[in-house]
Amino acid sequence: MSDSAREEFLRRYATSPIHVPRLERLLAVYGDDGDDEVFCSRFIAWDRACPDGEAARIVTEILSAGDRSGRIPRLSDDAVHGTIRWMSDVISLPVAQRARCLNEWLHSSNRQVVDRFIEFLTAGGALDAVQFNAGAEELAVRLTGWEAFT
Repeated sequence: MSDSAREEFLRRYATSPIHVPRLERLLAVYGDDGDDEVFCSRFIAWDRACPDGEAARIVTEILSAGDRSGRIPRLSDDAVHGTIRWMSDVISLPVAQRARCLNEWLHSSNRQVVDRFIEFLTAGGALDAVQFNAGAEELAVRLTGWEAFT
């Protein structure tokens, strides 16, 4: 008997037993009509296609933590896929800086920053690696200034 996508999702991305409730809250937001199997299946597929074995796990930690109030915003599936690509592909930044930027820009109190970043992440799937990285660097300059990345 095979595990459900939800069970596999929780097994793959829960870094500790205490992390399971956070992931369950994430899945409650991302499930369609109470069914999170489709989202879990897609997320796992994006992870498997990703060259970085830690990118999807880091994304689950950032998304499941929510914003400053603890609310988990619902991004489009394309934007979530873009967050995994951001963590994997923006190799001009160290992993810790990518994670910090992802967290800050998704949960910023500045709605313009959030909207611009989500727009980039959503459109990122149509870009090749060179275009994606160039766009990521250009966005970084616009959102925070280059000095934050050197």
